[in-house]
Amino acid sequence: MRKSVIAIIIIVLVVLYMSVFVVKEGERGITLRFGKVLRDDENKPLVYAPGLHFKIPFIESVKMLDARIQTMDNQADRFVTKEKKDLIVDSYIKWRISDFSRYYLATGGGDISQAEVLFKT
Repeated sequence: MRKSVIAIIIIVLVVLYMSVFVVKEGERGITLRFGKVLRDDENKPLVYAPGLHFKIPFIESVKMLDARIQTMDNQADRFVTKEKKDLIVDSYIKWRISDFSRYYLATGGGDISQAEVLFKT
C-alpha cells in the first residue's frame, strides 16, 4: 500500500513537472500538438510571451524561438569599377521574427542557419 502511494505521488510529480514550461525574456514559445502548430479560435498560432505556462505532457511540445533582433553578416564582396579600381562592399542584415508560425514552417523547425539560407536566395 505504502509503495503504491509513493509511486503514484512520484508519477503525479513527474507529470506536473513535464506540463510546466518557462519562456525566457527575449524568446517566444510556439506550441506544437503532434508536430502541428496549435492555433486559437481565430486561427492564429498560439505564441507564448515570456513567463510561466502550461502544456499537455506527451501530446504538446513547445519550440522556443528567439524574438530579439538578429544580425546576419555576409562576406565582403569585391567589385572592379569602370576605372579599374577595386571596390569592397561589406554588408549585414538586421532582422527579427514577426510571424512565429510562418517562420517555424519556412525554416523547418526554427533553425537560424536555415533562415540565413532563405535570406541569401
